[in-house]
Amino acid sequence: MAQRASDRQSEWQALMDLGYLWAQRDYSQAGSYFQQALALARRMDDPLTLARSLNRLGNWHVNIEQPREALHYHQEALVLFQQVQDRQGLAETCDLLGMASTLGGDLVQGAAYSQQAVALFRELDDRQGLASSLTLLAELGGIYQSETMVPATISFAESLHFGEQALKVAREIGQRSAEAYTLFSLAHYLGPHGDYAQALDMAQAGLALAEQIEHTQWITFGNWILGTLYLDLLVLPQARASLERALTLAHEVGSWNWIRIVSAFLASAYLLQNDLAQADSILAAALEADAAMQTIGQRLVWAARTDLALARGDPGLALDITDRLIASAANLSDERVIPRLWKLRGEALAALHRTAEAESMLRAAQEAAHAQGFRPWLWRICVALGRLYQTQVREAEAEQAFSTARALIEELATNLPDEQVREQFLREATGMLPHVRSVSPDRAAKQTFGGLTVREREVAALIAQGKINREIAEELVVSERTVESHVSNIMFKLGVHSRRQIRAWAVEKGLISPTKEDLVFHRCYNASCTIRGSVRFHQKAANVMAAPFNKPVVCPVLIDRASDLATLSGLIESFAL
Repeated sequence: MAQRASDRQSEWQALMDLGYLWAQRDYSQAGSYFQQALALARRMDDPLTLARSLNRLGNWHVNIEQPREALHYHQEALVLFQQVQDRQGLAETCDLLGMASTLGGDLVQGAAYSQQAVALFRELDDRQGLASSLTLLAELGGIYQSETMVPATISFAESLHFGEQALKVAREIGQRSAEAYTLFSLAHYLGPHGDYAQALDMAQAGLALAEQIEHTQWITFGNWILGTLYLDLLVLPQARASLERALTLAHEVGSWNWIRIVSAFLASAYLLQNDLAQADSILAAALEADAAMQTIGQRLVWAARTDLALARGDPGLALDITDRLIASAANLSDERVIPRLWKLRGEALAALHRTAEAESMLRAAQEAAHAQGFRPWLWRICVALGRLYQTQVREAEAEQAFSTARALIEELATNLPDEQVREQFLREATGMLPHVRSVSPDRAAKQTFGGLTVREREVAALIAQGKINREIAEELVVSERTVESHVSNIMFKLGVHSRRQIRAWAVEKGLISPTKEDLVFHRCYNASCTIRGSVRFHQKAANVMAAPFNKPVVCPVLIDRASDLATLSGLIESFAL
């Protein structure tokens, strides 16, 4: 009808609407409509219509895993919107450029575009656009899909804040599709950081919502993230079932981006079940043997091929693939380490008996996983280090690495409310460790002191004495950087975030003698809730020391101790309680 009436604008809108409709179900059909719409827009002499068509076709290229083409279209659209000073168009284009850059393997550039989009959407009070950009920002600090790439410098707290903001906005505006996507993205971020319970809850809620609105692409996403979480937890039957369904849906939709991402994780599940032939088959179908290593999907498939090469006893091939993955990573520098790739390279070098290089790679992977908060990768890296030390008959260091891995596994398991999943994870994960030996005095001491080594306990005691890193380095005759590493390890192992909390722990463990203030406060630890004498404090006052210990803390009994009561009263007032 629009064609007969020579109404090009109506015809263009109809083509765009048909493209949007098919994008949820069949990308090839959607692409045909978007291409027709762009061809028509180029004949209309309307820069805004042309820019919108460019963006839509660019986003279609993202979804079929052609990010370079996508970036070309989006950047052309950006110029048009800049020329007409259309801030709404600029915001939408920055959002799309963020997604294209991210799926193209550049998380740092993706974050830059997304931050521009967030600022513009806030200025425009466009809440739907804001939810989209905030969701992407929440993912850029490190997710399952980006584990072969350098993450953006976004902290865990910032990522969670962005995700929670996005979810709040999506719910407030009633955008159920955006809500499902944000739930998946939060699960996608929490899982690699070891918060499995919350990640599983969000993934399941998102999948239920995606199924209600019959959004095939999001149903694919939901099955993939659930399968990946179960894979991380070593619950392989459930992982395979979810991932196999996700792969079927990805083929139905025709999204090569999803086909490759899902195939990489499904191949990992097959490898863990020792089904090397099936893993090889799924990877061969997903990506050609001479394909590039640019996009998220391509890089994940190549990483899975590295695991396959190691499983087949071909460390030379594994090393070659890993070296190419590292060389092709965007934004790589000496300070930026990708834990999964460093672990793979370390394992390949170890198998080639290049032990010094292997240890260097694995220790760098360990430090990076720790710094980035990737606890699931950290315990796996510790296992790899322990095995390397065993080959060198370095039993004490092997024991320490395995002990750290065991502690991390047990810590992650406590976060799992489902008893069957928890038991399966503990059984499979601890099965990768050697049998527990009798506890040595050194190991017993480490267990008593939260897993801290002798040197780490020395550093903790000096911190408790109020010394700064430079003073500690001088006293221990080490570099200041070494002290910084020890402090980071101490905070990670104790689960604390400040030097004041380290002091509180050191007093509790008897590493230093307490002062009067310590006596007043640290006797609050796990004590009863009553103060007797001339003063009785409210429960609010009793929570002063709760944060360092993450336990309910209440005040002790103080009878006829006016000076201590006065000290406590003054300290509580100083906290403005």
